[in-house]
Amino acid sequence: MNGEAKPLESPDAFLDALGKLLKKQEGLDTDLADILTTHILKAAPAPNAVAQAKGAIMNLAVKRANPPKVEMVNG
Repeated sequence: MNGEAKPLESPDAFLDALGKLLKKQEGLDTDLADILTTHILKAAPAPNAVAQAKGAIMNLAVKRANPPKVEMVNG
């Protein structure tokens, strides 16, 4: 070490960087990472952040369970 102290990162900056890193991770669900970044990974999350995240995750699950139907064309 060279004796110089590294400047401390603010909690907001750390959590923002963590969210960006999660979204870039290969094999990680980017939609879920986006939900976590939006609702949970905050220095001061909303009092109902878990409920908001749960709702967003449930919406994502419903969307994935019922993908749009593709019409087959007989040609």
